[in-house]
Amino acid sequence: MASNDSPIPDKTSKANAGSSRVAALTARVGPRGGGRRWTGFAALFVAALLATALGLQWAVTGLLHSRKVVVVPDLTGKTLEQALDILSPLQLALSKEAVQFDENSPPGAIVRQAPPAELRVREGKIIRVTLSSGGQVVFVPDVIGVTLTEAQNRLRSGGLSLGAVSQIYSGQHPAGTVMEQTPLASAVVPPNAMVDLKLSKGLPPEGMSLMPDFVNQSITQARQWAEERKIAPEIKEEMTTVFLPGVVIRQFPAPDTAVTEKTAISFVVAFSSGTLDGTARSVRYQLPSGSGSVRVRVLLRDDLGEREVFSSVQGSGTLVDVPVSPQGAARAHIFINGVLVEEREIQ
Repeated sequence: MASNDSPIPDKTSKANAGSSRVAALTARVGPRGGGRRWTGFAALFVAALLATALGLQWAVTGLLHSRKVVVVPDLTGKTLEQALDILSPLQLALSKEAVQFDENSPPGAIVRQAPPAELRVREGKIIRVTLSSGGQVVFVPDVIGVTLTEAQNRLRSGGLSLGAVSQIYSGQHPAGTVMEQTPLASAVVPPNAMVDLKLSKGLPPEGMSLMPDFVNQSITQARQWAEERKIAPEIKEEMTTVFLPGVVIRQFPAPDTAVTEKTAISFVVAFSSGTLDGTARSVRYQLPSGSGSVRVRVLLRDDLGEREVFSSVQGSGTLVDVPVSPQGAARAHIFINGVLVEEREIQ
């Protein structure tokens, strides 16, 4: 006979006990597993940040080192405009840092620069300059090409006085405009100094010949002009990498000088070695008819920097043909009376 006190297995209690152990195990193991997962995520995130930073550093370093190394020019005594003209071809930037009194420098002249001249830097470097607030000297303004009235106004504004005024015939400058000035533009002089001017009287009377400006033009044109006037010019050659062979580098006498059959005329021509490397190109520009005489200026910009390859007064309808020898990718900038009228790539 079975006793009523014999133990009877309680399945509900066992199940509850098992659930409690699982819950306890989950409570112990769960947070550790989640922590490891978060630790893994954090490690991946940090690794991604490091990879991104290293990639950016590599890209920036590569960009910087891909730029050319150039030598910082000396800007002391230059104006901001002159400094920009010097720095632009070198791909260097300019920043005005301060202004200070300097009695030996005219107002606006650069008295200090950083980094200093002759230092080698990469393109894109900013050159910081300090300007003079004024002293005992002033700059001579540029009055070439303006009328006498405008020249007087510029001189007066610059603290200078008008000196001697003379007039000569000219095939290069319109009548009534300034052809020459003494001292030259940008010279440093004491306040109230006098500036002498030479004005154009316009074209000469019939029978009078003036020396043209043959610089940057073919010697063939100069020879033809001389033969028509029965003049035997002296021609010398000079080796240069800037001008094409056969182009006039210098001439004597200066443009607009009255010449006769007895005038001694000489030309210095770029050396014709016959070693032309196939880089010769031509910049052509057709001047419109009826525009009168204008000054044509052609600037060439290539791997050697920016330089003037042609500057001359030309009549309306003239075809300006400028031979050039660019180095690398090049562009030509054509100016008429100081205004940019065309920019083109040289193929």
